[in-house]
Amino acid sequence: MADYKAIHGKNILHVASDLDNAEGEGQIWFNTTSSDYKTIIKVAGSWSTGNDLNTARTGTGGAGSQTAAITAGGSIPAKTANVETYDGTNWTEGTNINSARAFMGTCGTSTATLIAGGSPASDFTDITEQWNGSAWSEVADLNLARQTRFGIVGTSTAALSFSGGNPGNQDVNESWDGSSWTELADLNTARRMVGSLGTVNTAAVCVGGYVSASDASVEVWNGTSWTEVANINTARSNLNGAGVSTLGLVFGGEDSDDTGKTESYDAVSWTEEADLNTARQGLGSAGLKTLALAFGGTSPIDNATEEWTMAQNVKVITD
Repeated sequence: MADYKAIHGKNILHVASDLDNAEGEGQIWFNTTSSDYKTIIKVAGSWSTGNDLNTARTGTGGAGSQTAAITAGGSIPAKTANVETYDGTNWTEGTNINSARAFMGTCGTSTATLIAGGSPASDFTDITEQWNGSAWSEVADLNLARQTRFGIVGTSTAALSFSGGNPGNQDVNESWDGSSWTELADLNTARRMVGSLGTVNTAAVCVGGYVSASDASVEVWNGTSWTEVANINTARSNLNGAGVSTLGLVFGGEDSDDTGKTESYDAVSWTEEADLNTARQGLGSAGLKTLALAFGGTSPIDNATEEWTMAQNVKVITD
């Protein structure tokens, strides 16, 4: 390490304070305040049991963070309009969505949420609703009605929705600007029941899903086109995810049966992590790679909540 510092020290980032988890993972930097070379060492994550949903459901939408989440709709098994919010400890009944449905797309925060599409009592829907923290309002419809857990990322005013079923697999990709949906470049592989990562509509990841069987392929959106990247380790459908497009987590789903498998993503490859305590598919999700939330799903229809924590520690490099 002494030789490395002597030869390459000038090329290492110099900062006055340590990088955070997202910036520092896999990096080496020199802290000019402490005069130390540092990096982030990942500590294995784990799932812990949280308080149950008030209403067990599968195919529910989820958005927000581990300590401020929202779930809307789902199947109990009848389609429901029920909404609950999570404060990091308990779930509380909220204002129902206008259109009962399951397996829709959901993104945003617990106080500014977008839901689109899904399965009402029968068939498919293109209805889109926005939550402003006090009421749900119907806004412009999707161009293509669809369900079966299609991918969606972003905010209530800038989102991207992709894949889905209507009734077969779809490669459609639409962007939301707060007032209307616009069709953009399609996915390379039509699919449904996918997982998705991302918090902005210009950077997204479409993970797994159902093609002709549960699939392991992954595509990344750069704001213009989709590119195939490294596959997840376990092919599966009806999974869910949390995190940004370069630092994410996917969990649950169905391979030959319900699974609790969890994998993390670093924009290059997928790493197997600790399994969910309850194997399930059709679950809701919220949060980030390091602090995620999983709830509901089928194993059979479930109300279980689990919290994911992945600690990352800053290490001083001494040799």
